[in-house]
Amino acid sequence: MQTDTISYDRLIGKEDSQALVENDIIVPEDEPDVLNVIAVNALTIINNIEADEGKIHIDGELRLNILYTPDKKGSLIKIDKSIDFSHFFEVEGCDSKCRALVAARVEHVDYSVINSRKINIKAILSISGSVFSKEMKDIVVNIEDIEDMEYLKKTIKYLNTIGQNDVETFLKEQIKIPDGALEIDRIIKVDTIIKSDEYRITDNRVMIQGNIHAVVLYTTKNKGEFEKLECDLNYDNFIEIPGALSYMNAKTNEAIIEKNVEVLEDDNGENRILNIELVVKTNAVVTEIEEREIPVDVYSITRNIEPEREIITTINRSVGATSQVILKEAIELKNNARKIIDIIAYPVISNYTMSDKKVLIEGVIDYNAMYLNDEGYINSSKGEFPFKTFVDVQNDEGVPFLDLKISHVSYEIIAMKEVEMKFVMDVYVDIFYEESFDVLTDIKEVEEGRYEKNKHSITIYMVQKNDNLWDIAKKYRTSKDDILNINEINDEKLIAGTKLIIPIKAQ
Repeated sequence: MQTDTISYDRLIGKEDSQALVENDIIVPEDEPDVLNVIAVNALTIINNIEADEGKIHIDGELRLNILYTPDKKGSLIKIDKSIDFSHFFEVEGCDSKCRALVAARVEHVDYSVINSRKINIKAILSISGSVFSKEMKDIVVNIEDIEDMEYLKKTIKYLNTIGQNDVETFLKEQIKIPDGALEIDRIIKVDTIIKSDEYRITDNRVMIQGNIHAVVLYTTKNKGEFEKLECDLNYDNFIEIPGALSYMNAKTNEAIIEKNVEVLEDDNGENRILNIELVVKTNAVVTEIEEREIPVDVYSITRNIEPEREIITTINRSVGATSQVILKEAIELKNNARKIIDIIAYPVISNYTMSDKKVLIEGVIDYNAMYLNDEGYINSSKGEFPFKTFVDVQNDEGVPFLDLKISHVSYEIIAMKEVEMKFVMDVYVDIFYEESFDVLTDIKEVEEGRYEKNKHSITIYMVQKNDNLWDIAKKYRTSKDDILNINEINDEKLIAGTKLIIPIKAQ
């Protein structure tokens, strides 16, 4: 008898929850008083995920870009602030060796002016987490060397995490605004969308290539005018993961944890250059699907044996699926719109289900449209509209992990007070498929017989519904081959009502 230790991943917990982050923001001394807050653009950065006894701790930051007007003349001032937050999941069976897949996104932001130098911010975060443990089990993998033993084999598949690691990459790019455009006055807002194009696994490392699309909103030297500049930055990097091999799979996640954009002068001394600096944090998890044939049941024809069994539950595979949906909505503003400055939007999941090989997702888009009215004053219009979408998956038996991102926003004024908004939303779904099966952990011979002595050398048995040849042979302590041979049949598939001759060996 041969035993071996198998290593496999098990999903031990999953949770979707919300967290409230609230803080008072003080206006910097070098900025003017607040008259009215127009919008708040917020995003989350997860800095650390730590597993502990029965809990997963999450530490992160809420990055805020607060836009306000100090007067009625069309000026727009920004405040960039960061608020630390902590959150935890209670997960039964969790310990320090577990790993967690976590996504945190902003669902809604409320703000109010306390006084001319203080703004209160309340943000609702959606935090989802799936927790995995690394299991080790000693099982029987081979009993072919033991005489007088009948055994049933099964091929099992299980996911095994080889390792994970993360790395930070610094990117820098200088973009010049087009000739003829007005000079840059102040940077108002910087949006970045990051997408990994592909990855490649070589020995002990994961190679990653991606693209970052940056949109910079700024005011010009002509007071009250807003312009946007868009650019793309390509990046490539590698992450060291010992044990990674080319045939394995990797799951990568990228996040921009630092961004800084400053205005530089060109050769003529004019503010026409944007210096963009970004820090990208990339995490990679390398896994492999192991497949092996093991005995799952055993008996002896002449001896009394007692197999010891356990039921283990593993992730036998994980599958990533994505889709992109375009959402359109026409809204009516309070005032006539001369120009749309920008639209900030957050996707909110209200419900999701799995049916007919699809993950069905319902939710709303929470938006805030900033615009200039006929008089040149800055206004904003907040609201939400519902959406429904789906992602195709392989079957309905897995455990889903969802994330949504708005990757593009466009808009058009179609009437004096009416604006058509178009959002491109990327939907990411990871499905973890689980399977439970019996494994043999030991085989022992016992002295006291569990079977009565057979008094006959031949028994006639009538096949019942759902019978299989293994169970019949085990019941009468004979072999499948002997039943097939004496009945002159070569197909193990049995038909209910068939009479079988069961040869019984002397015991």
